[in-house]
Amino acid sequence: MYSHTLRQRIATGTLTLPLTAVLTVLTWGLVAHPSDAGLWEGLAITGLCAYMLMELNNRNTLLRIRSRMVSSCFLVVMAVCPTLHSFSLSLLPMVCFALSYFMLFASYQEPQAQGYLFHAFLFASLGSLLFPPMLVCCLLYYFSMLFQLRNFTWRTFMAGLLGLLTPYWVCAAYAIWHNHLDTAFLYLLDWLTPPLPDYSLLTLPQWITGGTLIVLAVASLIHFAHTAYNDKIRTRMFFYCIATQQVALIAALALMPQCFNQLLPLFVINTAPLLAHHLTLARGWWAELWFYVVVIAAGGMAFANYALA
Repeated sequence: MYSHTLRQRIATGTLTLPLTAVLTVLTWGLVAHPSDAGLWEGLAITGLCAYMLMELNNRNTLLRIRSRMVSSCFLVVMAVCPTLHSFSLSLLPMVCFALSYFMLFASYQEPQAQGYLFHAFLFASLGSLLFPPMLVCCLLYYFSMLFQLRNFTWRTFMAGLLGLLTPYWVCAAYAIWHNHLDTAFLYLLDWLTPPLPDYSLLTLPQWITGGTLIVLAVASLIHFAHTAYNDKIRTRMFFYCIATQQVALIAALALMPQCFNQLLPLFVINTAPLLAHHLTLARGWWAELWFYVVVIAAGGMAFANYALA
């Protein structure tokens, strides 16, 4: 009954991703000066992550129909969040997060998964060098290995631990070479006793952006929980891994508002598959209505970030 609605045509259309990409580039062009290298570097990072999400979907069949909505949802959110346009070190953990998912999902049902898991933890650990709370993602990877991927053994545990420690060993060797080992990792101590949440640090656009994305993420989690039986077991396990990280990221946004700008890129790239799954595979008249609500919400975020900032 709903197979020819606007939502379904957008979700399954071959032009959806190219048009979204063009609109994203135009959005950057509206605020970027040709000589502003930072903004164009940010666009390059965004394009790279969109491509990785497309490949992640293609290799793991995250959506059971032919669709480019995973990358499209990511690009739309990035386009309406101008604070994510300019290149900064907070964008690099997002790239590491996507790369770690590639390796983590590749380890599913692999008899020799140690290599994949070493690299999954390695990429997540590289991101933690720039944003230490990403170490929590590594702990949750062990949870996913135990309950979702079912590949937790002492070998995979050690492989993950080695991947986790490798970047810090390299940094320690560099610090020893320059005789700065006593101060090299002092910045990690600040994260052991994080301050109490101070929501007064958040601006109105950040409240609107964060609140809207959390509502969309929770709605997508609820939809997946109710419809997971429609997906193959393999796909279901991958989404359970994503959902586990999503719950942790929502908690992080609530408990660490002072890190909003660092958490937002991670939240966006992790939300994109869940949101695409919801918008693409939901059925019923309410799904059509919800699609338009999401479009309006994206417009509201764009207004808040461009007009109220």
